[in-house]
Amino acid sequence: MQENFMPDENICRQVLSLKPAPGAVEQELLKMGITPGHIAGYQEAIKRIRNEKRRSTGFVCMAAGAFMGFLSCVLTITHALPHMFDFIFYGLTTIAVCIVVLGLYYVFE
Repeated sequence: MQENFMPDENICRQVLSLKPAPGAVEQELLKMGITPGHIAGYQEAIKRIRNEKRRSTGFVCMAAGAFMGFLSCVLTITHALPHMFDFIFYGLTTIAVCIVVLGLYYVFE
């Protein structure tokens, strides 16, 4: 009969806070007293937590870039600040697109 094993989230977050190299994660888990049979489960949980954090950062970047792009579009169309038209149209739009692309990188990496 197979044992259902759930890794402890607190231990996984504690290992992530140490920011070890990918190969050193196993050594850190062994130092914490995790049995060698459960290390693979902990490594998967650590990888999942790391990916969730990266994904949420990506969504925040995409939302910020989309908002900045929308703001740039509205300011360009309304011509609210005529003396800053070039900066808004070319600069702010370019920065917004770069932030959205950075967010896409974090999400799909």
